[in-house]
Amino acid sequence: GMAFIPIYYFVFKYCIEKFKLKTPGREDEDEEVKLYTKEDFKNKKDAKNGNVVVENAYFDQAYTFLQGLGGAQNIETVNNCATRLRVTVFDETLVKSDSVFKGAGAHGVVRKGNALQIIVGLSVPQVRDCFEDLMNKDLENIDSEKNLINA
Repeated sequence: GMAFIPIYYFVFKYCIEKFKLKTPGREDEDEEVKLYTKEDFKNKKDAKNGNVVVENAYFDQAYTFLQGLGGAQNIETVNNCATRLRVTVFDETLVKSDSVFKGAGAHGVVRKGNALQIIVGLSVPQVRDCFEDLMNKDLENIDSEKNLINA
């Protein structure tokens, strides 16, 4: 067993560096690192403690996700599982880069054609509720603008 330790180490190190495999901590270098202020840290801490700030955090996260997905008019379906917000979009070219979603607190994004899964975590039901509320408000605004134009 002890002989395999250096073999595994050097083989995996070579493969990771040669083929640029994504491992935890080895994200794309073109993504910006966001520095947080004390206020951001306190808000996040308050959110974990169950204070009122949580609703704003879910709302902000849902708003950023909606904008990153190209707006309410680009969303075909929305549902979720235990940790992921599953979204089908009409036009995947309107969807922004993964760094936008990660900046809003997502752990990652899985893309397959026009189907996306935003890995949110266990707070995904609350984020989905805010997401759907925002979608409905946005679609109502779009419908009212169309009615004004058609009138």
